[in-house]
Amino acid sequence: MDDMEEYTVKDDLRVCGLPADDDDDDLTAGAEALFGSSVAPINVDAPDDADAGAGGDGVVASATQTPASTPTASTTNNILLKRARSGAWNEFEPIFETLPSGKQVRIAAKCHHYNHVLSARSASGTGHLLRHQTQCVKKAKHAALVQSCIQFNGDGSVTGWQYKPDVARRELCRLISRLDLPLGFGYEEAFEEYIQCAHNPCFSRVSRQTTTRDLEKYFLERRTTLIDSLHSVTSVCLTSDIWSGNAKEDYLNVVAHFISADWELEQRVIGLRLIDCSHNGVNIAERVESVVHEFDLTDKIFVVTFDNASSNSRAMSKLIPMFVGYFGPDPTPLDNVNRENDNALRGLLHQRCACHIINLIVKSGLKRIKSYLEAFRTAISYLNSSNQRIGEFHNYCIVKGVKPRKFGLDMDVRWNSTYLMLKHLIPYKGTFPTFIAANYGLVNGEPLLSEGHCAVAKKIMEFLGIFYESTVALSGVYYPTSPLILHHILEIACHLHARETDPLLMSILTPMKLKFLKYWQNIPLLYSFAFVLDPRAKMRGFHNVLQLLSQAVGVDYSNYFTEVRAELYKLYNKYENKYGAVRLQRPSNISGSSGKKNAWGKIYGAAGTSPSSTALASTSSPAVFVPLVSELASYLDSDIVTCFDDDFDILIWWHEHKLTYHILSILAKDVMSVPVSTVSLESCFSLTGRVIE
Repeated sequence: MDDMEEYTVKDDLRVCGLPADDDDDDLTAGAEALFGSSVAPINVDAPDDADAGAGGDGVVASATQTPASTPTASTTNNILLKRARSGAWNEFEPIFETLPSGKQVRIAAKCHHYNHVLSARSASGTGHLLRHQTQCVKKAKHAALVQSCIQFNGDGSVTGWQYKPDVARRELCRLISRLDLPLGFGYEEAFEEYIQCAHNPCFSRVSRQTTTRDLEKYFLERRTTLIDSLHSVTSVCLTSDIWSGNAKEDYLNVVAHFISADWELEQRVIGLRLIDCSHNGVNIAERVESVVHEFDLTDKIFVVTFDNASSNSRAMSKLIPMFVGYFGPDPTPLDNVNRENDNALRGLLHQRCACHIINLIVKSGLKRIKSYLEAFRTAISYLNSSNQRIGEFHNYCIVKGVKPRKFGLDMDVRWNSTYLMLKHLIPYKGTFPTFIAANYGLVNGEPLLSEGHCAVAKKIMEFLGIFYESTVALSGVYYPTSPLILHHILEIACHLHARETDPLLMSILTPMKLKFLKYWQNIPLLYSFAFVLDPRAKMRGFHNVLQLLSQAVGVDYSNYFTEVRAELYKLYNKYENKYGAVRLQRPSNISGSSGKKNAWGKIYGAAGTSPSSTALASTSSPAVFVPLVSELASYLDSDIVTCFDDDFDILIWWHEHKLTYHILSILAKDVMSVPVSTVSLESCFSLTGRVIE
């Protein structure tokens, strides 16, 4: 404290009879000098030279009996240190004011954190400073926490992160939608505590009504963005299926598949229509048509993929006349040639789900071994019906040195669940049948599961493996599946042909092969187009595939090979008429230099070096280059790509060669965007499977 203020305090102390800083530090002697040795009050009226009173209790001593000690400087320092020892001064800076008399007195205190100025006179105390200190320190810690949160921008720069309530509410909507959570999830106290304690203390609960409004707003925003993105693509493929919810309500789901400008395959759910009536072809067609009109996609539909149901076939008979606008109307519809072209286009527009066909093929064979499968289902049901039995089997597996596990029943309508059930049981063929036989008893004098059952189950499981792998591969979401379908058709055909002499499988092979020939003896043209447009195959690879397929199923495909080549050229000519103007509008200022000629020759094959093309290019006026050999012919006559690795990306290859094959790359983009199954569509509503984002 300042010297002038200390001088004032010393005077006040001496007036009260207390020692000052420069006085003696003996507080006991000072008290005796002030009150007497008996601690009795001093008679201030008595004269200084008065005699002392009677001794003993109650005797008053004279003030002159013990002279008063002079207060010491250390006494005052101790008192002042006690006064200045308040914790408030750790967070405040005192502010002094000079009086006219020259003395300096403290009038205020300034906060170290936010520079707040509070009254702090000596008579005011420090209680209000301590209260401010408590709140101010909390704010400072929170500010430090917020400032320590940083975010990295796309360019690598670092900026401070700030809490944004609108972003939190939008992400809450996405969370509720993706996980199928209740609308009031954001208002749960437990959720609020979790976010505040673990992530951000600024978060506040969001009511169900607010979440409902936010969901609607977010849906409209995403819908507008989706419409804009669909307007920029050349074509769209659709898949549709009927989905039933927990409320026993049926919905028609429509998904758009397309390749973006960056040559990335994308899928978007564009429609979910309630079907509160019969699931016939007319009602299905009406709802698909309404979704297509809503997004203005009538003239962009390239292919529609349905599962193999009769109602879907009737729906396509009504939708095909509406969706032929992408290829343009035929100039003479009554001409027989154009009718044949129209039939080919109809075959392209409607595609059946390949995974659904595989399901029909496998189920036709599993019906022949239903008794074997029922024995395994009965054993699993018996085991799972008692917790005590499950515990006993668990202990039995530990004794046998096998890792315990539980078994689930398959679904009769899904053969892949039957395959997985057998796959899980086969490793326990030495423990599971023995345990069931010891507890279940005999059935007609025989155990429920015998070694014969296990042998058949193992053979069936190995036989179904290729069908399961094909289903998984063809139900992919973010890679083209149309170039793969012919590979899997060939593998399945050869697989069936190679097992014809197996005595354990002969009973199931006959119906499976008949079902295979029913659906895939006549290979859809789209499957062949997609295979030919794979630069690793082209027509030479396609010819080899047809030869192998002919040996496996006993069908002559020589005429089909010629048909595919002719129909592919017809389809390419339609693309040439539709998109050729874009290429023809680009003027060619080709001079007689050999370098420029060679550049065009790389694009159009031998036409670039022909005399006619050279003469056309050497004209003085700006000319338009018209190739004599089409891009398709140049592509088919060129060498195949010898990269047979699994990581070969066919979309990247066409993206890199789109300048060489300008029109053909558009055709390839449309063909590669075709989904050959609707399994990815079904998994939109399965939280355990893939989800289309």
